[in-house]
Amino acid sequence: MRKPVSVDQYIEKIKPVIRRNKFSQLKIDDIAKYMDISKVTLYKHFSSKDEIIQRVVMYYINYLQGADTFVKDDSVSYVERFQMTFLQSLICVAFISDLFLNDLKEFYPHHFEDLAAAQQSRIKNLQTFFESGMKQKIFNKLNAVLFMVQDDAVLRRFMEPSFSIQYDVTLKQAIMDFYKMKEYQLLKPEHLDTVDDSVIEKEVSKVLQTIS
Repeated sequence: MRKPVSVDQYIEKIKPVIRRNKFSQLKIDDIAKYMDISKVTLYKHFSSKDEIIQRVVMYYINYLQGADTFVKDDSVSYVERFQMTFLQSLICVAFISDLFLNDLKEFYPHHFEDLAAAQQSRIKNLQTFFESGMKQKIFNKLNAVLFMVQDDAVLRRFMEPSFSIQYDVTLKQAIMDFYKMKEYQLLKPEHLDTVDDSVIEKEVSKVLQTIS
């Protein structure tokens, strides 16, 4: 017997599509095609197009809340949590694209507000995390807010198709070089030797494969 497919699996299939295409302009037929199901099956899981976008937004909100839980986990080292915050920022930028956010703000403002609130909560928790690492003398003293803003601003620029062409660098190389810069910015010298960058490199590759 075939295992039942969860709603989240259908959301996973539509995520790469709506980072490049306005959800507001997609027809139900298009969405069903991208989810690789019939319209009949689609309506068994979603009552309407509005419910689909609601589920997508809740999917992202749940991801951000999960990220918040991880960053507060003191059983995980500061270095490992720093690595994961960078990867989470990459995932957020990759899938919660400017196109998606602008479309959401214009056509589904209540969902945009809910997502924006979750993003703001993540920013506050990250600020607390970085400042805690500074107090523990694991992180260098710096402006935690500006350190975080770098991720969103720079990674979004990397995602623009013109970037790799203009600067003759692959997207993966740009991301990894940026990660190393942040690593040297943040970690005190005695903690740099404890970092295993191969973990991040593998995860970055996985993320880029899903959006290619």
